[in-house]
Parts: sequence; C-alpha cells; structure tokens
Amino acid sequence: MDLSFLGIASNPITVFTKKDKADYLRDPADIDDGIRELVDAINATPVFFSMSACQGFLIEDEREDHCPETYVDFYVTDEQYQLARLLLASLTSKFSASIDCKVVYEADFDVIGEDEIVANGMVKLRHSIELYELPPDLMKTTYQELVNHIRKFGEAATKTV
Repeated sequence: MDLSFLGIASNPITVFTKKDKADYLRDPADIDDGIRELVDAINATPVFFSMSACQGFLIEDEREDHCPETYVDFYVTDEQYQLARLLLASLTSKFSASIDCKVVYEADFDVIGEDEIVANGMVKLRHSIELYELPPDLMKTTYQELVNHIRKFGEAATKTV
C-alpha cells in the first residue's frame, strides 16, 4: 500500500524480536511479587513479553506501596499481533466487567542521553490487561482463573507458533 498520503514512507509499527524480549526480561526483580504469577504466564508465551506491571490492590497490606491500578502491559514479538488480539478478546469474553483489555498506540523513541529522548517516528503497540477491584475472596479466585486462562492460551499458542 502506498503510504505517502500519510506522510510516511513505510509501516511505522516497531517490530520487536526475541532479542528485545530477552533485553526487557533481564531483571526479574523489577516485577512486583503480588503480580509475578500473571506476568510469568504472559512471558511464558514465546511471542509475548511484559514491559510494565503493578500489583496495585492485589495484596491488601501492601496496596499503599503501589500504584492504585493492577495491570500488566506487554509487547508482541515477530508481528504476532493476531495472537495478542485473540488473547485480549478471549479474556474480555470470559472475564467481562472484571478486567479491561486494550491496545495503546504509543510513540517510540530513542534514548540519546541519560535524561534525553527523541521521537523516532515509530509506534509501539502496548497491549494491556487491567484488573478491576473485587471483594477479596472473589479477587483471589478471579486472579487465579485469569492466570490459568493465560497459561492455557500460552500452551496452545506455543504449539502453533
């Protein structure tokens, strides 16, 4: 497709690779313990990798130490966007009003100094799963069902990728 009418010469979507996944996941200590199981389920799928997460309200005694939201954001490698759409659709279908799934188009940038970045004209597709707070017992079971669903999805996806 001729993209010149958009003022761009080629597809502006940043394509992540397996090397990018390895780079992002090199420091597992950055993940909140309360959401680690969900993050690990996402990262177990070969073409997904988490890039941001917060346990938020999952652990009542620790909620003041975290942001008010409970979420995991992830990127996709090797242009496997259809798998990510399928995961988000299956989660929304199963968990309906308990979660919010979305894709955010965010500007990509290059780090050119310790405190300096510059936009590079590319766009990163950030896939997001946000949990809504439920009563504690229901939250615990819903969280575990969510983790199990993503694990099963990842196992099936591993066989097809």
